[in-house]
Amino acid sequence: MEENAKNEHVNYHHPLLRYKIWNITLDPLSSSSWNTWHYHKEVEILLLLEGSMQVETVDTVYDLQDQDLLIIGSSRLHRTKRHNPVKQIVLQLDIIAQLDQYTKDYSPILLELSEPLDRVNGVLSMNKSVKESMFNLLIHVYQEASRMEPGYELAISGAFKQLLSQFIRHAPSSTPISPADWQRLKPVLDYVESHYENPIRIHDVLHLVHLEYHYFIKYFQKCIGMSFIDYLHLRRIKKSEHLLLTESLSMADIGVQSGFPNVTQFIRIFKRYNDCTPSEFRKKRFQKSSL
Repeated sequence: MEENAKNEHVNYHHPLLRYKIWNITLDPLSSSSWNTWHYHKEVEILLLLEGSMQVETVDTVYDLQDQDLLIIGSSRLHRTKRHNPVKQIVLQLDIIAQLDQYTKDYSPILLELSEPLDRVNGVLSMNKSVKESMFNLLIHVYQEASRMEPGYELAISGAFKQLLSQFIRHAPSSTPISPADWQRLKPVLDYVESHYENPIRIHDVLHLVHLEYHYFIKYFQKCIGMSFIDYLHLRRIKKSEHLLLTESLSMADIGVQSGFPNVTQFIRIFKRYNDCTPSEFRKKRFQKSSL
């Protein structure tokens, strides 16, 4: 199954908010057919407006009916089957792009370090008001993204924050990182937040956790789900994305202000995270703004 799965690339409707949302009507598939297994790093929320369909993940098959909603976690294999036409709205959202100083304490939940976010579907099946709240949030995002009236980005960003709060409140409570481990690593994450523009070595944060170098590397990876260097790069790339869309600076200056004094390294790492160069990223945004 996994050998044939397709890793889908999502072209965002907004490069800073990093989402894609669209309304689509699909014809039935041939009898007993499933579409191809696929996955993407974005969390997906599917609103089934009309019709019925099945969605299968690696461990669950969901039967969806009119006015239903389904959450599929980041990088979760899934496929669908439908015997009649369906009309749906689909949102694909990069959760990492939504993290800020208010949400970083909930990173173990939002980054799915313990359980995929589709575990929230169990809550939705038993709590009509929660499902209705999420459904209305997604309809609101779709309407704002379609109209693109002045201030739509603020409206969408606010809706995403409400959506994250629903994830946090209703996701499974178990985590692979204990509260003590999370509190122990918070000073390291706070240090990165305050100093990412400057050179940071692993040795610079060891005193914050009182751990030996090699043990810290393994400990951070286990708790956060990525290496310390990858986390540092991710924070710097998020800053560079903001500067690319809001400041008329050269690539070299943006690299320096984001913590990449070497412009070649900046471009190489940016491309690793965005599948395009910083210049291409900026150009795509300006082209969309002029439409």
